[in-house]
Amino acid sequence: MDSTAMVDPGGLAGPSTVFLSGDDAEAKRTTGRLLTDLGRPPSAQLDIGGITTARGQEHFALLFMGIAGGLGSHTFNINVVPRAAT
Repeated sequence: MDSTAMVDPGGLAGPSTVFLSGDDAEAKRTTGRLLTDLGRPPSAQLDIGGITTARGQEHFALLFMGIAGGLGSHTFNINVVPRAAT
């Protein structure tokens, strides 16, 4: 996500997801509190695991550029929508 969407999630047209990766549980809790202070509730924060999962997030940069080109804007984010409970 770009910095505008990061600090002003209310400026987006809908909810979005922020991914957390890391091996330090306290650091993740601190980051989660900071994200909440920026307007991203815990329900919008997805802990995807240890530091090795950060590599996947880094690859999002390639997808980000393609989406930005398609939208004509860098101010967006993605939302993880899980399958409905059955």
